[in-house]
Amino acid sequence: MTLPFPHELHPPALWAALHWGQPLAFLLLPLPFLLAWLLWRRQSSQTTAAPRLVLLHPDVRALLHGATTSQWPSLRRLLPALALLCLILALAQPQRLGAWVMPPPQGRDIVVLLDTSLTMSIHDLRWNGQPAERLAVVKQVFARFIQARAGDRCGILAFGTHAATLLPPTFDRQLAAAMVARARIGMLGDDTALGDAIGLALRQVRAEGKLKPVLILYSDNGASNVGQISPAQAVALARALGVRIFTVQVGDTPASGQPYTVPAYQGPQPDMRAIAEQTGGRYFYSASHGAQEAAIHAIGQLTPTLQPPPQRRQAQQLYAWPLALGMVLWLLAQWPGVGLPRKRPRAAGPQPVGEIEP
Repeated sequence: MTLPFPHELHPPALWAALHWGQPLAFLLLPLPFLLAWLLWRRQSSQTTAAPRLVLLHPDVRALLHGATTSQWPSLRRLLPALALLCLILALAQPQRLGAWVMPPPQGRDIVVLLDTSLTMSIHDLRWNGQPAERLAVVKQVFARFIQARAGDRCGILAFGTHAATLLPPTFDRQLAAAMVARARIGMLGDDTALGDAIGLALRQVRAEGKLKPVLILYSDNGASNVGQISPAQAVALARALGVRIFTVQVGDTPASGQPYTVPAYQGPQPDMRAIAEQTGGRYFYSASHGAQEAAIHAIGQLTPTLQPPPQRRQAQQLYAWPLALGMVLWLLAQWPGVGLPRKRPRAAGPQPVGEIEP
Protein backbone atom coordinates (compact mmCIF):
# COMPACT_ATOMS: atom_id res chain seq x y z
CA MET A 1 0.00 0.00 0.00
CA THR A 2 1.32 3.43 -0.98
CA LEU A 3 2.38 5.57 1.94
CA PRO A 4 1.60 9.31 2.03
CA PHE A 5 4.39 11.81 1.74
CA PRO A 6 5.06 14.06 4.73
CA HIS A 7 3.47 17.09 3.07
CA GLU A 8 0.23 15.12 2.78
CA LEU A 9 0.06 14.54 6.53
CA HIS A 10 -1.98 17.45 7.87
CA PRO A 11 -1.81 17.04 11.67
CA PRO A 12 -5.39 18.04 12.62
CA ALA A 13 -7.08 16.01 9.88
CA LEU A 14 -4.67 13.11 10.29
CA TRP A 15 -5.17 12.87 14.04
CA ALA A 16 -8.96 12.91 13.59
CA ALA A 17 -8.79 9.99 11.15
CA LEU A 18 -6.06 8.12 13.01
CA HIS A 19 -6.67 4.56 14.10
CA TRP A 20 -4.37 2.22 15.99
CA GLY A 21 -4.21 -1.35 14.78
CA GLN A 22 -2.49 -2.68 17.95
CA PRO A 23 -3.45 -0.33 20.80
CA LEU A 24 -2.10 -2.76 23.41
CA ALA A 25 1.37 -1.65 22.38
CA PHE A 26 0.77 1.53 24.39
CA LEU A 27 1.26 -0.58 27.52
CA LEU A 28 4.98 -0.27 26.72
CA LEU A 29 4.93 3.53 26.98
CA PRO A 30 6.52 3.60 30.49
CA LEU A 31 9.67 2.02 29.05
CA PRO A 32 11.02 5.19 27.31
CA PHE A 33 10.52 7.23 30.47
CA LEU A 34 12.18 4.52 32.54
CA LEU A 35 15.12 4.45 30.15
CA ALA A 36 15.48 8.25 30.27
CA TRP A 37 15.40 8.17 34.07
CA LEU A 38 18.07 5.45 34.27
CA LEU A 39 20.36 7.36 31.92
CA TRP A 40 19.81 10.54 33.93
CA ARG A 41 20.69 8.72 37.15
CA ARG A 42 23.88 7.38 35.65
CA GLN A 43 24.89 10.82 34.41
CA SER A 44 24.12 12.36 37.80
CA SER A 45 26.18 9.72 39.60
CA GLN A 46 29.15 10.51 37.38
CA THR A 47 28.96 14.27 38.01
CA THR A 48 28.61 13.88 41.77
CA ALA A 49 31.59 11.53 42.18
CA ALA A 50 34.38 12.30 44.64
CA PRO A 51 36.94 14.96 43.56
CA ARG A 52 39.95 13.64 41.70
CA LEU A 53 43.64 14.46 42.27
CA VAL A 54 45.04 16.12 39.14
CA LEU A 55 48.81 16.32 38.50
CA LEU A 56 49.96 19.31 36.47
CA HIS A 57 53.14 19.62 34.43
CA PRO A 58 54.02 23.13 33.20
CA ASP A 59 56.23 22.02 30.30
CA VAL A 60 53.77 19.58 28.68
CA ARG A 61 52.18 21.19 25.59
CA ALA A 62 51.04 18.08 23.79
CA LEU A 63 47.87 17.81 25.87
CA LEU A 64 46.57 21.30 25.20
CA HIS A 65 43.65 19.85 23.32
CA GLY A 66 42.32 17.77 26.15
CA ALA A 67 38.69 16.87 26.52
CA THR A 68 36.17 18.66 28.62
CA THR A 69 32.77 17.61 29.81
CA SER A 70 29.97 17.89 27.25
CA GLN A 71 27.74 20.93 27.49
CA TRP A 72 24.74 18.83 26.38
CA PRO A 73 24.76 15.74 28.59
CA SER A 74 20.97 15.44 28.37
CA LEU A 75 21.03 15.01 24.58
CA ARG A 76 22.71 11.65 24.68
CA ARG A 77 20.37 10.60 27.47
CA LEU A 78 17.24 11.73 25.59
CA LEU A 79 17.84 10.26 22.12
CA PRO A 80 17.54 6.54 23.06
CA ALA A 81 14.33 7.25 24.97
CA LEU A 82 12.86 9.14 22.01
CA ALA A 83 13.90 6.34 19.66
CA LEU A 84 12.20 3.76 21.86
CA LEU A 85 9.07 5.92 22.00
CA CYS A 86 8.94 6.07 18.18
CA LEU A 87 9.36 2.31 17.94
CA ILE A 88 6.44 1.80 20.33
CA LEU A 89 4.29 4.10 18.20
CA ALA A 90 5.22 2.08 15.12
CA LEU A 91 4.38 -1.14 16.98
CA ALA A 92 0.91 0.27 17.70
CA GLN A 93 0.37 0.41 13.88
CA PRO A 94 -1.07 3.86 13.22
CA GLN A 95 -3.52 3.82 10.32
CA ARG A 96 -5.60 6.33 8.43
CA LEU A 97 -8.99 4.75 7.75
CA GLY A 98 -10.77 5.19 4.44
CA ALA A 99 -13.96 3.93 2.82
CA TRP A 100 -15.69 0.71 3.81
CA VAL A 101 -14.67 -2.37 1.85
CA MET A 102 -17.73 -4.12 0.45
CA PRO A 103 -17.41 -7.91 0.70
CA PRO A 104 -18.31 -10.00 -2.36
CA PRO A 105 -21.95 -11.06 -2.60
CA GLN A 106 -22.93 -14.47 -1.32
CA GLY A 107 -24.74 -16.36 -4.03
CA ARG A 108 -26.40 -19.71 -4.46
CA ASP A 109 -26.12 -22.77 -6.68
CA ILE A 110 -28.03 -22.34 -9.94
CA VAL A 111 -28.28 -25.26 -12.37
CA VAL A 112 -29.93 -24.81 -15.75
CA LEU A 113 -31.49 -27.85 -17.40
CA LEU A 114 -31.50 -27.54 -21.21
CA ASP A 115 -33.81 -29.71 -23.23
CA THR A 116 -31.86 -30.78 -26.33
CA SER A 117 -34.50 -33.09 -27.73
CA LEU A 118 -35.55 -32.86 -31.37
CA THR A 119 -38.55 -30.59 -30.77
CA MET A 120 -36.25 -27.81 -29.50
CA SER A 121 -34.99 -27.38 -33.08
CA ILE A 122 -38.22 -25.81 -34.31
CA HIS A 123 -37.68 -22.30 -35.73
CA ASP A 124 -40.80 -20.62 -34.35
CA LEU A 125 -39.03 -17.78 -32.47
CA ARG A 126 -37.43 -14.64 -33.85
CA TRP A 127 -34.01 -13.15 -33.05
CA ASN A 128 -32.97 -9.79 -34.51
CA GLY A 129 -35.92 -9.97 -36.88
CA GLN A 130 -34.99 -13.42 -38.22
CA PRO A 131 -36.53 -16.86 -37.49
CA ALA A 132 -34.51 -18.58 -34.82
CA GLU A 133 -34.28 -22.01 -33.27
CA ARG A 134 -35.83 -22.47 -29.85
CA LEU A 135 -32.64 -23.74 -28.22
CA ALA A 136 -30.53 -21.00 -29.86
CA VAL A 137 -32.68 -18.25 -28.33
CA VAL A 138 -32.54 -19.96 -24.93
CA LYS A 139 -28.74 -20.09 -25.05
CA GLN A 140 -28.42 -16.41 -25.95
CA VAL A 141 -30.78 -15.23 -23.21
CA PHE A 142 -29.38 -17.43 -20.46
CA ALA A 143 -25.75 -16.61 -21.30
CA ARG A 144 -26.41 -12.96 -20.45
CA PHE A 145 -28.17 -14.02 -17.25
CA ILE A 146 -25.08 -15.96 -16.15
CA GLN A 147 -22.77 -12.98 -16.69
CA ALA A 148 -24.91 -10.87 -14.33
CA ARG A 149 -24.93 -13.42 -11.48
CA ALA A 150 -21.79 -12.49 -9.56
CA GLY A 151 -21.38 -14.66 -6.50
CA ASP A 152 -23.46 -17.58 -7.78
CA ARG A 153 -22.21 -21.02 -8.74
CA CYS A 154 -23.69 -21.88 -12.14
CA GLY A 155 -23.98 -25.40 -13.50
CA ILE A 156 -25.09 -26.58 -16.95
CA LEU A 157 -26.98 -29.82 -17.58
CA ALA A 158 -28.44 -31.09 -20.85
CA PHE A 159 -30.96 -33.84 -21.32
CA GLY A 160 -32.63 -35.78 -24.11
CA THR A 161 -32.91 -39.52 -24.03
CA HIS A 162 -30.20 -39.32 -21.39
CA ALA A 163 -29.12 -36.62 -18.94
CA ALA A 164 -25.54 -35.40 -18.76
CA THR A 165 -23.65 -32.71 -16.88
CA LEU A 166 -21.95 -30.22 -19.19
CA LEU A 167 -20.50 -28.25 -16.28
CA PRO A 168 -20.85 -28.79 -12.51
CA PRO A 169 -21.66 -25.69 -10.43
CA THR A 170 -18.74 -23.28 -10.62
CA PHE A 171 -17.95 -19.62 -9.97
CA ASP A 172 -16.38 -19.33 -13.45
CA ARG A 173 -19.16 -17.46 -15.24
CA GLN A 174 -17.28 -17.22 -18.53
CA LEU A 175 -16.81 -20.97 -18.62
CA ALA A 176 -20.49 -21.49 -17.79
CA ALA A 177 -21.54 -19.22 -20.66
CA ALA A 178 -19.18 -21.09 -23.00
CA MET A 179 -20.65 -24.44 -21.99
CA VAL A 180 -24.19 -23.19 -22.61
CA ALA A 181 -23.12 -22.29 -26.14
CA ARG A 182 -21.88 -25.88 -26.68
CA ALA A 183 -25.34 -27.43 -26.25
CA ARG A 184 -26.64 -28.95 -29.49
CA ILE A 185 -29.90 -30.49 -30.64
CA GLY A 186 -29.87 -34.28 -30.43
CA MET A 187 -26.56 -34.48 -28.56
CA LEU A 188 -28.20 -36.80 -25.98
CA GLY A 189 -30.99 -38.32 -28.05
CA ASP A 190 -34.40 -37.23 -29.29
CA ASP A 191 -36.56 -38.27 -26.30
CA THR A 192 -37.07 -36.50 -22.95
CA ALA A 193 -35.68 -37.92 -19.70
CA LEU A 194 -36.83 -35.06 -17.48
CA GLY A 195 -36.89 -37.04 -14.22
CA ASP A 196 -33.30 -38.21 -14.70
CA ALA A 197 -32.20 -34.63 -15.42
CA ILE A 198 -33.80 -33.24 -12.24
CA GLY A 199 -32.36 -36.07 -10.15
CA LEU A 200 -28.87 -35.54 -11.58
CA ALA A 201 -29.05 -31.79 -10.90
CA LEU A 202 -30.14 -32.35 -7.30
CA ARG A 203 -27.05 -34.49 -6.70
CA GLN A 204 -24.75 -31.60 -7.66
CA VAL A 205 -26.16 -28.66 -5.71
CA ARG A 206 -25.42 -27.77 -2.11
CA ALA A 207 -28.61 -27.54 -0.09
CA GLU A 208 -26.97 -26.10 3.03
CA GLY A 209 -26.39 -22.40 3.69
CA LYS A 210 -28.52 -19.29 3.87
CA LEU A 211 -29.45 -19.31 0.17
CA LYS A 212 -31.09 -22.46 -1.15
CA PRO A 213 -30.12 -23.66 -4.65
CA VAL A 214 -32.51 -23.36 -7.56
CA LEU A 215 -33.00 -25.22 -10.83
CA ILE A 216 -34.08 -23.51 -14.06
CA LEU A 217 -35.73 -25.87 -16.52
CA TYR A 218 -35.97 -24.98 -20.23
CA SER A 219 -38.15 -27.22 -22.34
CA ASP A 220 -40.84 -26.99 -24.99
CA ASN A 221 -43.43 -29.17 -23.23
CA GLY A 222 -41.63 -31.01 -20.40
CA ALA A 223 -43.45 -34.27 -21.05
CA SER A 224 -41.00 -36.95 -19.93
CA ASN A 225 -41.28 -40.30 -21.71
CA VAL A 226 -38.04 -42.14 -20.79
CA GLY A 227 -35.66 -42.42 -17.84
CA GLN A 228 -35.15 -44.37 -14.65
CA ILE A 229 -36.53 -41.62 -12.40
CA SER A 230 -40.04 -40.32 -12.97
CA PRO A 231 -40.75 -36.57 -12.81
CA ALA A 232 -43.01 -37.19 -9.81
CA GLN A 233 -40.17 -38.84 -7.88
CA ALA A 234 -37.70 -36.10 -8.82
CA VAL A 235 -40.13 -33.36 -7.76
CA ALA A 236 -40.73 -35.08 -4.41
CA LEU A 237 -36.96 -35.19 -3.82
CA ALA A 238 -36.61 -31.50 -4.72
CA ARG A 239 -39.34 -30.59 -2.23
CA ALA A 240 -37.60 -32.61 0.49
CA LEU A 241 -34.33 -30.79 -0.16
CA GLY A 242 -35.97 -27.36 -0.33
CA VAL A 243 -34.84 -26.77 -3.93
CA ARG A 244 -37.10 -24.57 -6.04
CA ILE A 245 -37.52 -25.33 -9.74
CA PHE A 246 -38.33 -22.50 -12.13
CA THR A 247 -39.75 -23.74 -15.40
CA VAL A 248 -39.61 -21.82 -18.69
CA GLN A 249 -41.69 -23.32 -21.49
CA VAL A 250 -40.32 -22.42 -24.89
CA GLY A 251 -43.04 -22.52 -27.56
CA ASP A 252 -45.75 -25.15 -27.93
CA THR A 253 -49.01 -24.68 -26.01
CA PRO A 254 -48.99 -23.45 -22.39
CA ALA A 255 -48.98 -26.13 -19.71
CA SER A 256 -52.31 -26.52 -17.96
CA GLY A 257 -51.06 -27.87 -14.66
CA GLN A 258 -52.97 -31.13 -15.16
CA PRO A 259 -51.03 -34.39 -14.62
CA TYR A 260 -50.33 -36.69 -17.53
CA THR A 261 -49.58 -40.40 -17.79
CA VAL A 262 -47.04 -42.24 -19.93
CA PRO A 263 -46.27 -45.96 -20.17
CA ALA A 264 -42.72 -45.41 -18.86
CA TYR A 265 -43.92 -44.57 -15.33
CA GLN A 266 -46.60 -45.60 -12.92
CA GLY A 267 -49.08 -42.99 -11.81
CA PRO A 268 -49.69 -39.40 -12.97
CA GLN A 269 -46.75 -37.11 -13.69
CA PRO A 270 -46.59 -33.32 -13.18
CA ASP A 271 -46.24 -31.05 -16.19
CA MET A 272 -44.01 -27.95 -16.22
CA ARG A 273 -46.55 -25.74 -14.44
CA ALA A 274 -47.13 -28.33 -11.72
CA ILE A 275 -43.38 -28.87 -11.25
CA ALA A 276 -42.89 -25.17 -10.48
CA GLU A 277 -45.92 -24.97 -8.20
CA GLN A 278 -45.06 -28.07 -6.20
CA THR A 279 -41.44 -26.98 -5.53
CA GLY A 280 -42.15 -23.33 -4.70
CA GLY A 281 -40.82 -22.04 -8.02
CA ARG A 282 -42.63 -20.24 -10.80
CA TYR A 283 -43.82 -21.20 -14.26
CA PHE A 284 -43.18 -18.99 -17.33
CA TYR A 285 -44.60 -19.41 -20.80
CA SER A 286 -42.11 -17.84 -23.20
CA ALA A 287 -43.18 -18.23 -26.80
CA SER A 288 -41.08 -15.25 -27.92
CA HIS A 289 -37.67 -13.76 -27.42
CA GLY A 290 -39.07 -10.88 -25.38
CA ALA A 291 -41.01 -13.25 -23.14
CA GLN A 292 -37.84 -15.21 -22.43
CA GLU A 293 -36.02 -12.00 -21.49
CA ALA A 294 -38.87 -11.08 -19.12
CA ALA A 295 -38.88 -14.59 -17.62
CA ILE A 296 -35.16 -14.68 -16.87
CA HIS A 297 -35.35 -11.14 -15.44
CA ALA A 298 -38.16 -12.22 -13.10
CA ILE A 299 -36.18 -15.28 -12.02
CA GLY A 300 -33.24 -13.03 -11.20
CA GLN A 301 -35.44 -10.88 -8.97
CA LEU A 302 -36.92 -13.92 -7.24
CA THR A 303 -33.46 -15.40 -6.51
CA PRO A 304 -31.34 -12.45 -5.35
CA THR A 305 -27.83 -12.79 -4.01
CA LEU A 306 -27.05 -11.91 -0.41
CA GLN A 307 -24.96 -8.76 0.09
CA PRO A 308 -23.40 -8.95 3.57
CA PRO A 309 -22.67 -5.68 5.37
CA PRO A 310 -19.08 -4.39 5.30
CA GLN A 311 -16.92 -5.45 8.22
CA ARG A 312 -13.66 -3.59 7.53
CA ARG A 313 -12.42 -0.35 6.03
CA GLN A 314 -9.55 0.61 3.81
CA ALA A 315 -6.51 1.40 5.94
CA GLN A 316 -3.49 3.46 4.93
CA GLN A 317 -0.58 2.21 7.02
CA LEU A 318 1.51 4.98 8.64
CA TYR A 319 3.83 2.92 10.86
CA ALA A 320 6.77 3.46 8.49
CA TRP A 321 7.14 7.09 9.58
CA PRO A 322 7.60 6.57 13.35
CA LEU A 323 9.69 3.49 12.59
CA ALA A 324 12.04 5.46 10.34
CA LEU A 325 12.24 8.34 12.84
CA GLY A 326 13.03 5.90 15.64
CA MET A 327 15.85 4.31 13.66
CA VAL A 328 17.33 7.74 12.85
CA LEU A 329 17.23 8.80 16.50
CA TRP A 330 18.83 5.53 17.58
CA LEU A 331 21.66 5.94 15.05
CA LEU A 332 22.21 9.51 16.21
CA ALA A 333 22.44 8.27 19.78
CA GLN A 334 25.18 5.88 18.73
CA TRP A 335 27.08 8.49 16.67
CA PRO A 336 30.42 9.34 18.33
CA GLY A 337 30.02 13.11 17.94
CA VAL A 338 26.60 13.43 19.57
CA GLY A 339 26.73 14.24 23.27
CA LEU A 340 30.42 13.28 23.58
CA PRO A 341 33.12 15.46 25.15
CA ARG A 342 34.25 18.36 22.98
CA LYS A 343 37.82 19.59 22.54
CA ARG A 344 39.12 22.30 24.85
CA PRO A 345 40.17 25.55 23.14
CA ARG A 346 43.88 26.37 23.16
CA ALA A 347 44.99 28.03 26.39
CA ALA A 348 48.29 29.00 28.01
CA GLY A 349 49.59 27.77 31.30
CA PRO A 350 50.03 24.40 32.84
CA GLN A 351 47.68 21.67 31.68
CA PRO A 352 46.56 18.47 33.35
CA VAL A 353 48.67 15.52 32.33
CA GLY A 354 47.08 12.85 34.36
CA GLU A 355 44.72 12.16 37.16
CA ILE A 356 44.58 9.80 40.04
CA GLU A 357 41.35 8.47 41.42
CA PRO A 358 41.18 8.61 45.19
